[in-house]
Amino acid sequence: MLFRSVDRGPDSAKVLRRLRELEQGRGPGEVVCLMGNHEAMMIEFLQLPYSKWPLWSRNGGRETLRSFGIDPDDGSTPEQLSAALRDRAGGELLDWIAHRPLIWRNGNIVASHAGGDPTRPIEPHRGHGLLWGHPKLFSTPRKDDLWVVHGHFIRTAPEFRDGRIGIDTGAFQTGRLTAAIIEPGHVRFLST
Repeated sequence: MLFRSVDRGPDSAKVLRRLRELEQGRGPGEVVCLMGNHEAMMIEFLQLPYSKWPLWSRNGGRETLRSFGIDPDDGSTPEQLSAALRDRAGGELLDWIAHRPLIWRNGNIVASHAGGDPTRPIEPHRGHGLLWGHPKLFSTPRKDDLWVVHGHFIRTAPEFRDGRIGIDTGAFQTGRLTAAIIEPGHVRFLST
């Protein structure tokens, strides 16, 4: 299960291509790449370049464009940058990114990029809280017996409490990447 593939480092293009290759080369459900807020910003930029460029450019969009061999500082307009990204990334990759699911579920385990609203059912069409998080995520325990595995919120250590399993230890800033190994009745964390 992977949470972030865009905007965090110099190799977003390679990471995206590799993730697509991994997902397509495995059996159904063996590798699932989820949509996160950075992938959503990238797709929104492609749809509305002028209005979405300011937000995406402040949140790693420039680095992502560079990873595709595009100079975001060459004087190009947002529309020209969007066209260049479409050309360099290709329609198949961009279509794959745009169609990433918001959640993955197995039994009482649900994975989403940012966790969602702990007071409401987890549903794949409720995108905002699943992509950007919810203010009650850390203060309100889930009461539906689900355990939501999430990233998005950088913490100093992984967390396992109140119906959530937080695994974002800020690899792009800290160099520490964390994964959760979830087995019936037990969660272990692996960190680099």
